[in-house]
Amino acid sequence: MNKNIVYAFVSIAFMLLLLGCGSNFSEGGVFADAKDLVAEAKAGITQIYYKDFKAKLDSLEADENDESRIILIDVREPAEFENGYINQPNEDEEYPYSKVFTVNIPRGLIEFKITDSKYWDNDLWVEMPNKDEQIFLYSQRGKRSALAALTLQQLGYSNVLSFKDGFRKWLDPTAPEEKEEKRSSGG
Repeated sequence: MNKNIVYAFVSIAFMLLLLGCGSNFSEGGVFADAKDLVAEAKAGITQIYYKDFKAKLDSLEADENDESRIILIDVREPAEFENGYINQPNEDEEYPYSKVFTVNIPRGLIEFKITDSKYWDNDLWVEMPNKDEQIFLYSQRGKRSALAALTLQQLGYSNVLSFKDGFRKWLDPTAPEEKEEKRSSGG
């Protein structure tokens, strides 16, 4: 009788394992395409929508007693950043959000720059963010920032949010939200 129970338990566990493989996005750590890679990254991170992101910036700015800051990392390429970014100063060189520090760290360099204290001290002249400090990431459409957010989490950053629809939504809050990519079945 005990053998039958063990056999049934092992059979059920094996079937659950096989069924679970169908929901994986990758097979052996290899993704079918970039859409699957981004979809898996988004499943493992926290995304913030325009309305909530804007409200967070506005509330921090409105509270004069709050001395906290927001680190906002634009993971687009430098040429994209130079064409405009969130919290860009106006003609009078005034920042719309004085407690927001925006930095351009392209996605391909995020792993190297985020923990480089010399980069933060010498190049940016600002204190490097702690691993538990809130960090917001954005890209043009939210895909590169999702990948970067996952990377920061893998490096031990615990309070990372990716701006879901990115800079394009910042420029036009009425723009439709990005449709979630369909994931390939496989595994």
